[in-house]
Amino acid sequence: MGVAAMPHRPSLPRRPVLLGAGLAATGFRPVLAQGIESAEAPRRTERWRDLREAIFGSRRAEPAGEALILTAPARALDAAAVPIAIALSAEAAPAVRAVTLVIDENPAPVAARFEAGPGGDLRTLSTRVRVDAYTFLHAVAETADGRLLETAQFIKAAGGCSAPLGGTLEAARQRLGRMRLVLPEGPPGPGRAVPVQVAVSHPNTSGMQIDQLTRLSIPAEFLRALRISYRGAEVMRIETDISIAENPTFGFALQGEPGGELRVEALDNRDRRFEAAWMLVPAG
Repeated sequence: MGVAAMPHRPSLPRRPVLLGAGLAATGFRPVLAQGIESAEAPRRTERWRDLREAIFGSRRAEPAGEALILTAPARALDAAAVPIAIALSAEAAPAVRAVTLVIDENPAPVAARFEAGPGGDLRTLSTRVRVDAYTFLHAVAETADGRLLETAQFIKAAGGCSAPLGGTLEAARQRLGRMRLVLPEGPPGPGRAVPVQVAVSHPNTSGMQIDQLTRLSIPAEFLRALRISYRGAEVMRIETDISIAENPTFGFALQGEPGGELRVEALDNRDRRFEAAWMLVPAG
């Protein structure tokens, strides 16, 4: 089975100044992290308002509070591979059908959209991203009845979208599409959801990088869609873009009976398809 075609979200432009009414209508006012100049606050607020309307239209958003938690380092050690975690509360998770991660100041702000399938569970999500400039990150949860719950965190990092690859492009392409599965707590069981991490070998180049050997620009090559299924039921669809780090990793929770096949199908922007499958059999 191939990956179903998914609409590719266009990159949203970065603009130094955006005009608009801000977030007053929603009641959401992000708290500025320590060290951010107060003069930047209006621009960052306007930036998010503009992005939110471009991504979600005119739907109102409300502060998520404890229902949605976004975790990222305050200052990244590596702007090209910033770990991000998103957690939904047990009360909120059943009503949420999708979670979108936005990096406001990145050239392609919509980093990833996680959409749950019939066998899906969005309560814990993780990935690694590129961060191009000091920015707010936003996570937005969409509920089945159309509500939007949002949360934000400020991060200090810069240059992640143009940072060089960890190795040569030739070596990265030789490993292209290889996948690895990590199950730190073993397979799921009845009433037991377990953390899962899937890693895909892919250069995930942004189009903003320079080949360190030839000094030529490296074209954009990135994963744009993943479909994950377990025991024949779709667990999750993930739409991604250039803001996801090299050799993408995606963490999520998996539930269901043990002894089934976990299958991952991936599609990149050059329409190359990659697949891997694992039988999740309890030890012993």
